Amino acid sequence: MNKASKRWNILRHSVLERTRREVIEPLGPLYLIFLGTSVFYLIGLSRLSLVQQPTEYSVMAAILILAIAAAGFALPFLTGAVLTLHAADRKLERLQRD
Repeated sequence: MNKASKRWNILRHSVLERTRREVIEPLGPLYLIFLGTSVFYLIGLSRLSLVQQPTEYSVMAAILILAIAAAGFALPFLTGAVLTLHAADRKLERLQRD
């Protein structure tokens, strides 16, 4: 098998770098969104489980319960997105090193 030319290696490196800048880096805040959602869900769930609930529910309590449920519903989707993003980032990094 022939060895790749210098021009081909430069082009390959620049394409991989541009892919990282245009695809991976803009999705970087997804990690913070995942972290925030996870923390909100865990704190909210523990608060609902451990703290005794008053006999009367207020509108604020209902909004909080719905927000915790929405965070719990979003966590599997965010987990998949974060894992896919991390795998793609690792793959691009590995391709750049080769």
